[in-house]
Parts: sequence; C-alpha cells; structure tokens
Amino acid sequence: MTPKSPLNLVLGAANVGDTTIDKIARFNTPDEVNSFLNTWYDRGYRDIDTARNYSPHARGSSEPRLGAVEAGKRFTIDTKVKSGQAGDHSKENIEKEIDVSLAALKVKKLDILYLHMPDRATAFEETVEAMDKGYREGKFKRFGLSNFTAAEVEQIVEISESKGFVKPSVYQGQFNPIVRGGEKELFPILRKHGIAFYAWSPAAAGFFNGNYKNIQPGGRFDQSHRLGGLYSSFYLKPGIEAATDQALSTASKYGINGHAAALRWTVYHSILSAEFGDSVIIGASSAAQLTSNIDYIEQGPLPEDVVTALEGLYKGIVADGEEIGYHF
Repeated sequence: MTPKSPLNLVLGAANVGDTTIDKIARFNTPDEVNSFLNTWYDRGYRDIDTARNYSPHARGSSEPRLGAVEAGKRFTIDTKVKSGQAGDHSKENIEKEIDVSLAALKVKKLDILYLHMPDRATAFEETVEAMDKGYREGKFKRFGLSNFTAAEVEQIVEISESKGFVKPSVYQGQFNPIVRGGEKELFPILRKHGIAFYAWSPAAAGFFNGNYKNIQPGGRFDQSHRLGGLYSSFYLKPGIEAATDQALSTASKYGINGHAAALRWTVYHSILSAEFGDSVIIGASSAAQLTSNIDYIEQGPLPEDVVTALEGLYKGIVADGEEIGYHF
C-alpha cells in the first residue's frame, strides 16, 4: 500500500518494552510486537524510532524486542544513545552504547543515531568526536540531536565544522498545535544548517483526545509514574485546557475529534515540510489505535475554520504565558 501522508511518518516504539515492569509498555511478546509492526508495514510505512532509554520505565527493553522479531529486515530503524546521567556521552560510553544497540536490534547499521538528551557534564567536543567515529565506521547513516536547545545545536554544528566531524542532520523535538516554541529560535537554525525536524508527540500525548479527563493506568497523564508526571506538568494548566476545549468545539462541528484534528494540523498545516526532510513520529497503545491514527492523517487537510481555531489556540496560550518548550 502506498502511504498518503505528505510528510514521512515514523513509528515510535517507546511502547515496545517489558510490560511486567513498565505500565506504559504495551507490546512485550514477539506476537504483540509483530502485530504492532505488521499494522505499520501493511499501510506502507517503513521507519521505526526507538531508544536505549525505551521503554521509559524499563530502559533497555525496547531494542531487544525489536531485534527478537528481526524488525531490521523489514524496517529502517533509528535509535538514541543512552542519556540522562552525567558522563553518558563520554567517548567510551558512546562507543559502547552504539555497539549494544546494534547487537540488541540485530542490525549492522542504523539510519539515524541520536543523542537523546544533552550530557552537559561531558564536553560536546568529546561527544561529537565519538559520534564521528561511529559514523566513519559505518554504524549509522545520520547523526541526530534530540532535546537540545537551539544554542546547543548551533554550538555542535560549529564544533563539527571546525573539527571536520560529521554534522547533525536531524533534530527530534516535541511539536504539536500547542507546542510550537521551536518555531521562534530552533527552526531558523535548523533551516540554516539543513537539519530536518522530526516531531514527537504530534497530538500532545493524547491531550487533544481528552485523555487527561479520564486517566488510565499507565497512560500518559497517569501521575503515578515519571512520564505521566512530566506530561501533566506540560499540559494540565487551566488556560491550556480551556483554550483547547474551545478550539476543538469548532472541529466537532465537522465530526472531527480532537486527536484527529491535532494530527492533521501537524502534518498538513504546520511549519513542517517535506522539502526539508521533516517527519512526524506517531505511536499507539494498540494495533487498532495505530490504524486509527494513520486513518486520521490520511484523511487530508482540515477545514479552514478548524485551522484558524487551532492557530487561535496557540496564540491564546502564548498570550497567557503558558507556552510549553520543545525540549525537556
């Protein structure tokens, strides 16, 4: 089947992991993982995004489950170097982690290898040198950054150029109708240096579906776990909730639910562009939900007044001083 999205879509595999440890994980056994991946494959999509830190509360459990079903034989796989602790991005650790990822995924080469979050305790020059070594050894095709500030992106590009190291060519950040702060400072730098943007959380972790009003165990707004607390701190603000409800009342007149409106806005009406290689990362808690998400996106652009309402939503959030950042 030929994909109908104007932007490249990437399957987020954060929910692939050890369900006995992580309440967020949904796909554990080979049958469960294959059901998820088969849905993606059958719709014509071929890219998967994972990380050493996935699943969020059973770190290191996503990659080996993808490897167990030999996902790399059917899909292009991106992953991220383990991040979160001082020293994670030392030359020694990066070299080790790249090999661990390749072995777990059972692939010889990755498409994109990201630095998941900045390790500010390690000099960026040492980190970029380690990434350059992995690149020149043929272990990945593209160097990516995730959750770095705009100034840090500029700094890493400068180091790469001055030292003759591989330059980052992809940036992964949070982006949706509510989270657009990157448009001001980040996107100009990305465009200047030819760096594509890969958007995660294009529907705000289910916020546009009202998931925060009926919180499910292990859901993105379940504050009993770390990630739920993080998303709640982002989105659960009275001004954001009220402005979102108002904007989505316009979408409901067309029979368009909030989740579909957010996905379609991100793909068809945002600053993202296929011209620059931009992509959207989508996830799901079941194969059926993944099918629905793809269906929503492939329905095409939104009615003009729904777009206007979503633009007004963001303007209202900015005016109220409740804007959410594009990085952790």
